[in-house]
Amino acid sequence: MKKSLIKLIKFLLFITAFFYAVYIFLPWASIGRFAMSIAHNRLERQGMRLNYTDVAGEDGGFTVNNLTLNGAANISVSSITIKPQFLASVLSLAPVCDIKFTGAGVRLGQTLNFGDGGFLLTAGRYEILLENLKTNGDFALNGFVTFNLVTMKLGHSDARLDVPENFAQNMGMLKNFLPIVQEGDRWHLRRN
Repeated sequence: MKKSLIKLIKFLLFITAFFYAVYIFLPWASIGRFAMSIAHNRLERQGMRLNYTDVAGEDGGFTVNNLTLNGAANISVSSITIKPQFLASVLSLAPVCDIKFTGAGVRLGQTLNFGDGGFLLTAGRYEILLENLKTNGDFALNGFVTFNLVTMKLGHSDARLDVPENFAQNMGMLKNFLPIVQEGDRWHLRRN
């Protein structure tokens, strides 16, 4: 029994070391370029245009610099770092990535500065979940949102949205496009 337990421990240590070495020495820049080409093609089929200047390897992921996404709204990000979460992906049976970004802005006639932040992305077949969403710009989000890939609209969401005082009067107009709810002096993206 003791020999079997020692063999099992040695095997588990070997497997752990093997996967850790593979994880460390993966060509993350190449993986990032491949992932961005897939994203570019898929978004193009949806009528959106994705551009970026370069992709660099990171420890356990990759960084995309000067990313822009043009569609119904124009989104720009100075840099975005994507780190796949292998254990979470296996446990949820869906791709999961930790995403951090700097210099995010959304242009809807006027540029909305979301600053730096991050979220945990889970990509399902028909829906994308952004949880632990936090931004620190003039427009700050805190909560979670889902995005339906079939209808190309926000799905189930609950996120607090802080806006500058001089923009608060424009929130009524955004209610036509987004599930925005006002509670007191706070705004929320909320859809059940």
